[in-house]
Amino acid sequence: MDFCMRILFGISVVFGALLLRAQSPEIRPASSDVLRTFKTIYVQSKTPLAKPEMLAGELQKSNDFDNWGLSITSSPSEADVVVEMDHQPGWFYYTYSMTHRTSGLVLAVGRVDAWDGKYASAKIAKAVMKRCAAARNPQKQK
Repeated sequence: MDFCMRILFGISVVFGALLLRAQSPEIRPASSDVLRTFKTIYVQSKTPLAKPEMLAGELQKSNDFDNWGLSITSSPSEADVVVEMDHQPGWFYYTYSMTHRTSGLVLAVGRVDAWDGKYASAKIAKAVMKRCAAARNPQKQK
């Protein structure tokens, strides 16, 4: 009988711990904190009209890119954030999003009007860097 009580107690402790863990909310980072601290970017494109290298090159052209110590990675698992671009066939606009890879937190999302992928990449890079600058250089934004 004593052995059965110990087994039941052990099982109840395990289930109790699992229940507490399931009820505790995940702590997600604030978007401003992620925008201020991320270092690596993975760029992907869902359109054949704009290669990821086009957007990566435009991001690297920004003066702040090097000042903030940012880098582009070719491996999504090594990236802090993922910048994704897409194009709606038949329309002259491209959409983009920037997402924190580990938490899934959406940091930026938008749309730019452009005739081609090269011009769209330049506009998207400018919008992404402006969003980052708002968190990293708040005094310059005023």
